[in-house]
Parts: sequence; structure tokens; C-alpha cells
Amino acid sequence: MSTVIPKQLKKDRDQITIKLDRDVLEMLEDYCRYLDSSRDYVINQCLVFIFRKDRPFAQWRASQGLANEPASNSNRAEGDPAKPARRKARPGAVQDRLSVAQ
Repeated sequence: MSTVIPKQLKKDRDQITIKLDRDVLEMLEDYCRYLDSSRDYVINQCLVFIFRKDRPFAQWRASQGLANEPASNSNRAEGDPAKPARRKARPGAVQDRLSVAQ
């Protein structure tokens, strides 16, 4: 029997220690308050986003024989881990801003 709220997926997590520039840390704290989310969540989502958008990195990973998708794939619709989230088409100007500078 299905429930209204799906079970939360349990993911393995590792702890790391990083040093950030003070101004970047302040922006991170502001962004966490803005989203009402933890540092862990915001940093994880930022990394997943950039890994998904950086095509040269994806090509490099493929050339190294590594998986195309990160193990933590947040590009899934909530409630159905097998169903990809729908993406809206973006105008070229917006897409250019999302591209990673080389």
C-alpha cells in the first residue's frame, strides 16, 4: 500500500573539513538562512548542480571510465526515484550564464 509521503532515501555520507574564504562563508550562511537549510544540504546541492552542468567535466569523467552521473542524483522527481524531473527549455542567454567559464 502506498503512502502519501514517500520514505526518505537513506544515503551514505562522509564528513569532510574545508576552509573557505571569509566572504564566501558569510554568503554561504546567508544562503542557508535564505533557504532555511543546513550548510551540508546547500553545499551538497551546489556541487551536484555544478557537476551536472559542467559538460567538459562530464567528458573528462567519461574519458576516465567513470560513471556519467554522480551517485547522489538529485535530478529525480520527489517520491519516485526512477522518474527524472522535467526540465523546462531555457532561452540561450540564460543558458550561457549557466555555462561554466573555461
